[in-house]
Amino acid sequence: MIRIDHVFDGIQTLSLMSVSCTPLERAPKSLRKLMPIIDDPNNKDGDPFQCDSTPILLYLDGHYPRSSISLFPSSPSELRQQVIDTCLRLDSELGLYARRLTYVEILNEKPGAMSILFGEKFSWAYNPDDIRSRFISSFIACFMIARYRLHRIREEQLKEKTEKILLDVGHHLGTNDYLVGDRFSAADLTFCSLIKPLERVPAFINDHRFRIVFEYHERIRRNYDPKYPNIDNFVEKMADKHRAQKKQNEKRFTTRLWAVVHRINFVQRFFIWFMTLVVSNVYPPVTDDEEMPEFQRSSSDDNRKQEALNDQRLMNNKSIWSMIKLIFKYQCHLFFTIPNQAAYLNRKS
Repeated sequence: MIRIDHVFDGIQTLSLMSVSCTPLERAPKSLRKLMPIIDDPNNKDGDPFQCDSTPILLYLDGHYPRSSISLFPSSPSELRQQVIDTCLRLDSELGLYARRLTYVEILNEKPGAMSILFGEKFSWAYNPDDIRSRFISSFIACFMIARYRLHRIREEQLKEKTEKILLDVGHHLGTNDYLVGDRFSAADLTFCSLIKPLERVPAFINDHRFRIVFEYHERIRRNYDPKYPNIDNFVEKMADKHRAQKKQNEKRFTTRLWAVVHRINFVQRFFIWFMTLVVSNVYPPVTDDEEMPEFQRSSSDDNRKQEALNDQRLMNNKSIWSMIKLIFKYQCHLFFTIPNQAAYLNRKS
């Protein structure tokens, strides 16, 4: 059975037969550490490790073919290549954009949620309101901002780029049931996995222009995801709970009073404006040029066609002092840049 799973950073996975997810430390050093990574214990002759979404889907389709349903149509060959090209293009564009936009939304609304990365080791990490979760999440946020350049989504016009992709897909779905061909394929699996994080971004889920796209996502999940309707992960459920609680609190008198005080507190507003101006001048975009991409694409044209782009940055801190400077820099971005990026993201088009 094909299973669609969603990982919150916008990467899709597919589980089949005895193929299992592999801890990062078990993968060979020569393997590019691009999530997801799988280890196939049945592969005794070739390389049992595979990484990145579309190469994993191609590997599974080739080693564990199913006659009833195939993610990549075998014929005609042009249709198969179109599915592959669509997957790689979505991974290289929509996947990167949606991940960064969603992370900005989370850091602006509930930065304590980042502590979930330590959930397997510490039970308190599942409680974003725990003082330990808040403390560790502020450091996690620094590395996330640096690694994915979350402080630059407005400068790189990621919202506009994402809107264009969704509008193009919506136009296609106006006359078609699937992204490629007339049946479910890896292109639909990839798109639905990558778009799911945007359901937590009000600027997209509440925009009537994208209604057809999210309705298509719902239909594909309902028909092909055996976990449906329980498809939300822990972070998504926590985000929904936080928004529901926030909406309920807005009705309280004390909350309304505090909102009024906040609006007339010119000292605080001036301080935030001033610090935002200072941070934008001390750490302009040019200071990010030193952060090189962690994963370079292969120089071979044949390999490049089968690889998606990746925008992760390598955090090369060789000393304690460089680590301190990095944390200070991105703490400033967390407090004074991310809120402005979130305001840009949720601004009505």
